[in-house]
Amino acid sequence: MVGRGALNIAGHNQTYFFHGDKYVKINWSPDQGGDSIQYGPTEFAKEWPTLKEAGFAQVDAILPIPGHQYRAYFFCGSHYARIDFTPSEPGDKILGGVHPIHGYWRSLEKAGFTTVDGAIQVPGHSDQAYFFSGEHYVRVRWTEGVVNDELLEGPTPIKYLWPQTGFDQIDTIIPWPGQHDGAYIFSGDYYVRVRSIDSSGDHTPPHQNAVVSRSWSSLHKAGFY
Repeated sequence: MVGRGALNIAGHNQTYFFHGDKYVKINWSPDQGGDSIQYGPTEFAKEWPTLKEAGFAQVDAILPIPGHQYRAYFFCGSHYARIDFTPSEPGDKILGGVHPIHGYWRSLEKAGFTTVDGAIQVPGHSDQAYFFSGEHYVRVRWTEGVVNDELLEGPTPIKYLWPQTGFDQIDTIIPWPGQHDGAYIFSGDYYVRVRSIDSSGDHTPPHQNAVVSRSWSSLHKAGFY
């Protein structure tokens, strides 16, 4: 499966999208249309030396770290790395090394997750996150850089969390800018917005999934969809 990951750039109306061994930085704002490519697409190994150092052939999921504008966990296959970076500047660095998920994320190991397809912070909880793998998700309590994570919920089928979407798997998920607990969720050729990521009673009407290539011209132009 081709890896897909995405990361909103704090303080900017921009997002990094990763697809296979490439990435692109796009300009966009919710509900305004007119998204455009700011940079790329290009092989991420040329611009992200940390990902090359980590030996990552693709980026499967990214979890931003609260309290740090430009720091996140990057997942590839059965491994992950905590990376500190500055947008559009060199000097990104790996913090604490590259590690296998098993043994370092005990909650994910307990859930039977060998890889991660997506991750997002639980609204209102800086120490909790949802992780998605295959057709299931879990809610985890965690502390940056410390192996003390705890499985709080799951594994549970994704379709139970967002029945309106019709998604039973996801490729990537990013917070909805300007919405406290909303998100953009991508699955296959489609995406959908949900106003509440931690409630099956969100306000997304049924059958509102949109084709990514038609709604995100920048990602279509980049060849990602």
